[in-house]
Amino acid sequence: MHKRKKKIIVPILIVILFLGLALTPGISATAEKVKEHQLTIKLQDPYGTGGGYEFRKLVTQSQLEEINNSVCEFIMLAKDSMDENSADGSNITDSEWGNLINKIDSAVDILGTIIGKEFPVEDTKYYISQVSSTLLKFGYTLRQPLISIGLGITWIPFYDYESMIGRLIKPVFIHHVLGFSATFKLNPFKLGFPSLSYGLHRVRTFFFQGLLIDFSDLGYDRIIGPQILIGYGLFTGFA
Repeated sequence: MHKRKKKIIVPILIVILFLGLALTPGISATAEKVKEHQLTIKLQDPYGTGGGYEFRKLVTQSQLEEINNSVCEFIMLAKDSMDENSADGSNITDSEWGNLINKIDSAVDILGTIIGKEFPVEDTKYYISQVSSTLLKFGYTLRQPLISIGLGITWIPFYDYESMIGRLIKPVFIHHVLGFSATFKLNPFKLGFPSLSYGLHRVRTFFFQGLLIDFSDLGYDRIIGPQILIGYGLFTGFA
């Protein structure tokens, strides 16, 4: 009975979050049409070469909802993959991981449509595949691979890295109202043992390098929305 209640509650929560995001711009239909949201996409240090890119663009409510739908589909797929009655129980099989990465790629395709031709869709997908491959190798690595996707709030102290401490530690804090996160713990007795978290949880990581996608003015706004964090960090953990 408890499992059945949980299965019912999670989809209802996703619907509530989606409706909340859809109604955020204002009460009137006119307000919804003119409301725009800040989209930030940032990729640092791809493949360890020190390169990357950054895009900031105002997007419409309908574009936000399109990304929100994609993130919600990913969340539901992650929930099904971790279900006790799935192929490998609460563990995620290679096939299920492949399906999850395909969902992320679908979100990247949508972002490519929104940003335009200057957004490197294929390079971004390749970077995501590299991170996911490291996560699934179950080997030891000093930097922890991290995949974290959901609906919530991202906070980056010293976001503009104007201070020395900001440039040095690159901290990222995420509060998922509903989301999925995967990394490994730096445990010498369980090398690469995956750590998964689903639902309401918080994510912290330091010295982060990778892909960050968020619909807010990072470091300032406290607006619940779609957020994607994929890359490598240190002292990564969930709560």
